[in-house]
Amino acid sequence: MLLAVLAPVAAGCAREGTGSGPVTILANWFPQAELGGYFHAAEQKPGEGSKERPIKVLPGGPGIQTIPQVAAGKAVFGVATGADDLLVARREGLPIVAVFAPFRANITCLTAHAESGVKGFADLDGRRVAKVQSRPWWEYLKRHYKLDRVQEINYTGSLAAFKKDKGLVQQCYVTSEPFYLKRDGVPVTTLSISDQGGYAAYSNVLFTTEETIKRDPDLVRSVVARVARGWSAFSADPATGKQAILAANKDTDPGVVDFAAQVMRSGRWVSSPPGSMSEAQWLRIRDQVAEAGLVPRSTDVKGAFTTQFLPTK
Repeated sequence: MLLAVLAPVAAGCAREGTGSGPVTILANWFPQAELGGYFHAAEQKPGEGSKERPIKVLPGGPGIQTIPQVAAGKAVFGVATGADDLLVARREGLPIVAVFAPFRANITCLTAHAESGVKGFADLDGRRVAKVQSRPWWEYLKRHYKLDRVQEINYTGSLAAFKKDKGLVQQCYVTSEPFYLKRDGVPVTTLSISDQGGYAAYSNVLFTTEETIKRDPDLVRSVVARVARGWSAFSADPATGKQAILAANKDTDPGVVDFAAQVMRSGRWVSSPPGSMSEAQWLRIRDQVAEAGLVPRSTDVKGAFTTQFLPTK
């Protein structure tokens, strides 16, 4: 209902898009390595005489819903945790469009204590799982693996409760929590919803509104090009993005940024070329979100994303 109410005000984003100040990207979480390419792009200031506007990344957090806020004109661009969220939002009437996908697969995972006996997703039935509410990937896993007896607990972003509770299973990122758990000597089993779960959704997707694309395609092309360079640079050498992340988030361990960059360099997660998307994968995402009961299987994905602004070289 919230999404449907906010839909009529989506044009506000386009008005900001035609201004002269910084172009805003609303992040889906606190400043962290999983947003590194965006922060690197924001550090690259336009050259003298350039018509490009500087990029400003606005930090997110547990209470930040990037899709309705971008639709309401709070930022020109936003970062969606997954491409699946965009399909659900469009189903609710929000005219938002994915323009860049830095991660070709979902980097979400679930972690359990090694002694818990959890070896696969089917083993989650009857257990307590801490996760962010209303996640399409979770609804898919519940139906696909017939998880009818799971006790769902709200995810707070902290590992404190998980470390104390040997029976708790918790949501995480493959690029983040495994570092902290290994550092603190906590043996765990990690289940990737992409690798073990087969879930296809792109992660940390950059999106904007249909109206912004219509009114200022040059702005969209400029931002996407700089974001693409930012992700390429961050993957090769995270120093610039790391400095920006640490400055914006004093609670971040510098080691986790290095760990995440190393995971990204493995080639398993980062899109190549940067930001690339395909209709075939969007159709697969659509089918999985449909299996979760969140969109019709007949949903047309062509309006949900565009590759027209991705660099050609």
